[in-house]
Amino acid sequence: MTPFSHCKKAEILYPKGAAPILAVVSTGAIGGLLVTAPREAECPLRTPVDIRFFDPILGVVRCRCRLSSPLVSGTMRSYRCEVLEQLTQIQRREDIKVSSSVMVEVECEGLRSPAMIQNISAGGVFLVSGLVAAVGDRLSFQFNQTTPPILLTAEILRAELQVNQNGRSSYGYGCRFVDMGVQQESLLRSYVFQEERRFYSRTASKKED
Repeated sequence: MTPFSHCKKAEILYPKGAAPILAVVSTGAIGGLLVTAPREAECPLRTPVDIRFFDPILGVVRCRCRLSSPLVSGTMRSYRCEVLEQLTQIQRREDIKVSSSVMVEVECEGLRSPAMIQNISAGGVFLVSGLVAAVGDRLSFQFNQTTPPILLTAEILRAELQVNQNGRSSYGYGCRFVDMGVQQESLLRSYVFQEERRFYSRTASKKED
């Protein structure tokens, strides 16, 4: 029913009233949706269960699903997941972006180049660099503005040629972050939140003056 090809995270809402079971979403070797949860959190089989999917495109989607074919691997247990019915969908607002002029060194397929972060959010970044890359390429860079620094990987969604006042050309890359861990996302969201607060504090001070 609902495609979750970009979804990586979910919450299994079982049992009712209890804390959700955190799960990882992936695609099986022969297709189909897989939901992987900690081994000790046994989920019901064949009995419908509600799952909340966190999809970067569709938003937060709650579905009634049927889990089957459990497979244990170490401390985790994977289930084949059949989506029976979509219950609710909350489209995520675009992540708050903050302006920036932070310099980083990006790497793409073994090539390195300096780049300036023009704006950044918890979901993506806009980079300006002399590096020639294409839509679909991935740029990796270390972001030193958080404590500790985090390594980020961003997939290019759009690329545009930019020419400055001196006639020099560079490239602007609008990217979305991929393969981001929970700790990385938490640190980045905290940074964006702090920068947003600083911006509004400065704005409020100027108005008072």
